[in-house]
Amino acid sequence: MKLSVMLFPFHTGLSQGVFEARQLVRDLWCAGARAIEPMWSWIVKDPDKWAEFHAAARDAGMAYSCYDVGLNLVGTCEADRAKALEDCKRQVDFARDVLQCPIVMIPGSKPAEGMSNEDGRKIYGETLGKAAAAAAGSGVTICIENFGVYPHFAASAKHCLEVLDYAGGTAKFTFDNGNFLLGGDLPSEILPLVADRVCHVHIKDFERRLPDDRPGLTSVHGVQYKGCLIGNGAAQGELCVNMLKASGYDGWFSAEVGGQPLREAVHAVKTMALW
Repeated sequence: MKLSVMLFPFHTGLSQGVFEARQLVRDLWCAGARAIEPMWSWIVKDPDKWAEFHAAARDAGMAYSCYDVGLNLVGTCEADRAKALEDCKRQVDFARDVLQCPIVMIPGSKPAEGMSNEDGRKIYGETLGKAAAAAAGSGVTICIENFGVYPHFAASAKHCLEVLDYAGGTAKFTFDNGNFLLGGDLPSEILPLVADRVCHVHIKDFERRLPDDRPGLTSVHGVQYKGCLIGNGAAQGELCVNMLKASGYDGWFSAEVGGQPLREAVHAVKTMALW
């Protein structure tokens, strides 16, 4: 089982010196992770700390499982979308030439103000198809995830498949078990619908929280969640991992953790290794 850790929960700690790059890489390696999932936004925001981390990861033999390139493929106009495609092309080159990473995931798309979700998904898919076509032959696969930040837009299996169909079958999919809860799906039930499109996997976990007035981590059905240790919540991580392996998936399983990132990441990797 190929185990990875998403880097974004460590960004602030790395930038502020809470984590030292070589020690962090060593801790994750000792826990069982063999890859890291970096994010473009932090590489741009703190290039010096990124350089330290990149050197440490390379020296340790860490791979990069997936490169997260946050872009809005919908935007407000055609010029926005053209700019997003230009940025995507540059980051595909970076993934191939610098990271030697075979997957670029594009999170962050949302409809413009006044645009319906339906129209937004159509534009999203068509622009995604152009991004994937531009990457053809590069050795890098373009994918999206079920993005839980906008649960009514493209977090459910139905809506993600709609986007991928508009893309013409040229893009792939990152399966995020927790985000499906936000989209109103039970992860194990919808996995068979998307399994043939999956090129990467995020594993996280959520548990219900008492109802409050905070909108974050609220599903389309109004169910409110909070993050928890992987394996302790409602996101069916173990079941989904075993279903994916049974389906023939042999890619990376990347742990997504929260507020105590090192403790949670070590727990996640060790827990997932037992599944």
